[in-house]
Amino acid sequence: MRSTCLFLVALTISLIMWGGSNAAHAEDMSSGGERLLGGHSFMYSRHVRDPFVSTEFTNHVGAASALSFERDFHDIDGDLLFTLKGDMVFASLGMGYQQHLGEKWAVGTSASGLVRSGTNALAFINDGANANTNIDLWVKRRLRRSKESQLTAGISWGYVSTTIFTPREFAAHLIDGGSLATAPFVRTGKSWEAQADLMWAYAFNPTFGLRAHGAAGVVEQDGGGSVLLGNHRIGLLGEVDFKQKYDVPFGLTLGHFVGFPSDRIESGLSGTELGFWYTGRQEFIIGLETGWLRIPSDDTGETINGTFGVIDIKYYF
Repeated sequence: MRSTCLFLVALTISLIMWGGSNAAHAEDMSSGGERLLGGHSFMYSRHVRDPFVSTEFTNHVGAASALSFERDFHDIDGDLLFTLKGDMVFASLGMGYQQHLGEKWAVGTSASGLVRSGTNALAFINDGANANTNIDLWVKRRLRRSKESQLTAGISWGYVSTTIFTPREFAAHLIDGGSLATAPFVRTGKSWEAQADLMWAYAFNPTFGLRAHGAAGVVEQDGGGSVLLGNHRIGLLGEVDFKQKYDVPFGLTLGHFVGFPSDRIESGLSGTELGFWYTGRQEFIIGLETGWLRIPSDDTGETINGTFGVIDIKYYF
């Protein structure tokens, strides 16, 4: 893990040096001024990161559901024994803070919690429940800025602590003749993430904007032995702000994001999001993100398909 982190740091430093003096523009970055490119005031997305290095505070609260989730159970010969069906719900709460350092640099941190559980007894037995705590740290550096666009590089580190309730494993252990004292009802795990990011935004005109985010990194799992896995993401998001042309303080965002390898829980989150935003004030933005998610449920290739809704608010200082 140490050598991989050093590689990511070296990669980002090379990108920062490549940015050189082209990144310097002396416009006012306070109160959301940096997110104004080509007359377009860029909005927010939790899944497609923006390239801005302004001082900002973010808060979100949300929920998601996976309907008609199914899991098949087979005997040792591979024959289907039965199928458990049920629905699952997710709840999330989090906040983050980013501080700009001059015109080009920013450092930030965020913390969030996620709880997942089945909505009925079958779903709970089938997939259990879990609670995640996420902590992230990042450094960003503006590489290039023009009137219409901005490119930023960064490195980020993440820590996830997970508590998993596993009634299915508990029951299977007893059925196989295991003792009650050693039956696994609760499991805990930790993982660390390091990645390098590139973030880009471009304004076609005051109404339309586009941004993209790409990341490459690794996840190290602590499950009795250290396991190192690749973790890569790409995302693209388009924006329409009706305030500039029609004097209506309302904006829309539509984006798609993909994580890969797609068959692992740590890296495989993918989906499509639609955002509805109030754009009447430059110093803050508030809105609702909703959409569809694809989440690997385990490393066997099974997936959970669900919908989500998140209320976001971001303040710029």
